[in-house]
Amino acid sequence: MKSKTLFLLFVISWMIPIAVLLSFIFNQYQNAYIDRTESEVMNAVDVSGVLMKSHIDEAAYRIRRQTTSEEWRTNYRKVQTGEMSIDDYLTWIHLQVVSKFATDDQFTLTAFYLNTVDEPLVYTGGQDFTKDDYIAKVDGSLKSLIQGKEKKTQVAIIDGRMYLVQNLFFSIYDISYGAVVIGLKTDALFKDIPLDEMENIFVEVGKSGSLLTYYGDETISDTKMDALNAVRNGADDAGNRAMPRTLQRGYAGYRYSALEDSYELDFYYIKDMKDLYYEITRVNLIVIVSVLAMIPVMVLTYYYMNKNSKYIQKMATKDAQIAALQAQINPHFLNNTLEMMNWQARMNGDTEVCKMIESLGTVLASGINRDNDMLVRLSDEIKCADAFLYIMSMRFGDRLEVEKLVDTNLTNALVPQLILQPILENAIKHGVESVSHGTIWLNIFEEDQKLIIDVINSGKKMTSQDIDRIERIITGEEKLNKSVPGVHTSIGIYNVNKRIELIFGQGYGLSVHLIDEDKMQFRMIMPRSGRRAD
Repeated sequence: MKSKTLFLLFVISWMIPIAVLLSFIFNQYQNAYIDRTESEVMNAVDVSGVLMKSHIDEAAYRIRRQTTSEEWRTNYRKVQTGEMSIDDYLTWIHLQVVSKFATDDQFTLTAFYLNTVDEPLVYTGGQDFTKDDYIAKVDGSLKSLIQGKEKKTQVAIIDGRMYLVQNLFFSIYDISYGAVVIGLKTDALFKDIPLDEMENIFVEVGKSGSLLTYYGDETISDTKMDALNAVRNGADDAGNRAMPRTLQRGYAGYRYSALEDSYELDFYYIKDMKDLYYEITRVNLIVIVSVLAMIPVMVLTYYYMNKNSKYIQKMATKDAQIAALQAQINPHFLNNTLEMMNWQARMNGDTEVCKMIESLGTVLASGINRDNDMLVRLSDEIKCADAFLYIMSMRFGDRLEVEKLVDTNLTNALVPQLILQPILENAIKHGVESVSHGTIWLNIFEEDQKLIIDVINSGKKMTSQDIDRIERIITGEEKLNKSVPGVHTSIGIYNVNKRIELIFGQGYGLSVHLIDEDKMQFRMIMPRSGRRAD
């Protein structure tokens, strides 16, 4: 009896901690797995929404650029004055449509309207969607957009397809003379979407109730539709982008929302949770069997706890990396946006804004470095520096004065990319910005087969101790706290010196000198030949 009691106590002493440990393992693993899956899906939906919006905006920009040109307006004026017949005009429109849109894989059809006629006078489309099909299924639904006064490109989803509507106006006046309707190819819109289950993606414009899907007219189950309606009716977060999630009868619904001036986009993704529940159950059974078969190994649970904590940290790091990559999506679209802003500013006659946008585009293009060039021509660096200084001159006005002395025989010399802008920014931040009026001198010349670049700035009074500290920052001897505001300029001068040393070797780099108590000189020395060190 006593031995049985001891045996029971022994079993209980093992089973209680095992049960507690198993419960702890299941809870931690499930939470980590669910959180990881949730984070991955939400990031993928957010990236997908950004990509689709980018495809729509790029197509809208191309259509607006082609159809709002002066040539289109001029030819229609010729029709009004009798210089061109309507037949010749429509023939010209047809040629424009065919050359600009019909051969593009992004577009499926094009319809051209004049305000004097209800039906499209020019139509191009495939045999699977004729002009009669267009009139029967699409024309009536787009009347309100075609007959409106909206100058920006409008977006609509009709009968499972997405269309762009661009009204045509005489110059800046609110007098329209026609419209162009473009059908977008669904495959192009869904291009590069990082979601595997295309049948679970739904796109809506303007809360219209009409949905765009990858497979067209697909029957949606009642449970999936309930989940879709739940996420559609969810409240948006503050701002123009929302990423809500809802659970409904075994489905999780996710939404990306974006609000533009001329349209509102909602991107929905409905995920079946059965696979997630099955995976969790399967893993739980494996863990139970493994633990019961290897009870002595349960002491390794504490080790697992530590590893699990590190695993969660890895997941957080991964999410941060995904967010960083997501912020760099489609730099081509950013350049297109700046081009559109520049075009709009030119149309409004605002030359200062135009020049600022062009300068910003130059600085951004230098920073992106799509070709990963290690060395660039000095002329390109000077162009980037001029663009940056122009932006700063618009900010500081008469407080900033710039003087340049450049040996034009050196403009083809090769230098590391983006070395002038960080030094100029540092000179403004720690020099000109601290006084009521400051001057920056940029001198570039050759001396003893070496390329010398001097950036001199006036500013607050400096001591020899200040110069010593700057020297330690340049050489990396003094560590910088990146969380301190404005420290990025100090990191920039260290980065410039380090790159020059790595590329050209010892004896070249960046140095700092005190010319006067309120005047400081940064000098970069590089080989005139631009030859890299072995």
